[in-house]
Amino acid sequence: MELYIELFVFLAIIFIIVLSNRFIPWLVKAAIVVYYSVISYIFINTKNKIDERYENITPVPDAYWDKNSAWVDTMTGYYSWSFLIILLYIYFKWFTSVKSKEAKGWVLISFIPALAVFLLSIFIFNFSYGYRPKGLDIA
Repeated sequence: MELYIELFVFLAIIFIIVLSNRFIPWLVKAAIVVYYSVISYIFINTKNKIDERYENITPVPDAYWDKNSAWVDTMTGYYSWSFLIILLYIYFKWFTSVKSKEAKGWVLISFIPALAVFLLSIFIFNFSYGYRPKGLDIA
């Protein structure tokens, strides 16, 4: 399970954001938790199957890296697009709920670091699970 620490941190961040948000109804919060739990279960099981299939084969064949990278790219889409929609919804509701122009400006400014953390989490997820080392030959 050490392999999936980054995934669990990513899920914890999502769950904290979703569960502590006042703009999302409880039924939707439950659906989001179920969605991320199911795709995480599928991701972990499939990744483990890919890893087991190519275990103890050295050097690691290109087929492993192709399958693993393709699987991680697919799952990145499932994680990131849904999370981006959730963040945009939260920020839209937050922006429309504040009344003063100054508060609206602060909401917009706060979106910049939130977007940076979102992009960093996608990079870390892809790098942790889908990184494919390249050979030293220069083509």
